[in-house]
Amino acid sequence: MSREKLANRISDLLNPYYSSSPFFLLVAIGSSKSIGAAIIYWLILTLFFSALPLWDIKRRIRLGLVKDAHISTREDRIKPFIFSLSCAVLGLIAVYLASAPEAIKAISWVVVLTGIVITIITIFWKISLHAAGITSIVLALVFLYGKIAAPIVILVPLVIWARFTLRKHTPTQLAAGTLLAATIVLMVFAHFSLL
Repeated sequence: MSREKLANRISDLLNPYYSSSPFFLLVAIGSSKSIGAAIIYWLILTLFFSALPLWDIKRRIRLGLVKDAHISTREDRIKPFIFSLSCAVLGLIAVYLASAPEAIKAISWVVVLTGIVITIITIFWKISLHAAGITSIVLALVFLYGKIAAPIVILVPLVIWARFTLRKHTPTQLAAGTLLAATIVLMVFAHFSLL
């Protein structure tokens, strides 16, 4: 397999909209009092933070409004990002209405705050959503599960390598996505006393 094909597979598999759903399941199971409650919280998170944004992106691809699932052109990202952010805000409200555990509230705030900042930055510059997404997932799991989750840290440089190999982002754009996500996760988890 060529470097480009491997990078493409990594990039597709660890697209934040795809990788977030199994991540949400791990958070829901680890923080809920019952499996039933965990499934409800997982469905809420997946619907608003993953499924609806993915549906919108696929709809835009079908209509010829964007070229690919990664929305490679910066100018094409604004409207899908605004839609995703709107869904995220609704998801945050739903999480509170469902009286979700603190960890799920924290994750929801991370998604919303990251979405706000990335959407604003994207108006002017193409920051890496892939780098931000995988950094958020990895850090959150490490903070919630401790040492047992430490091996997944390798996913961050793996995604950075893939996006750089595919020439989708510059090192600065990748570093910015990583640092932004790390900062937001640390701030939110500190606020919820989850560190």
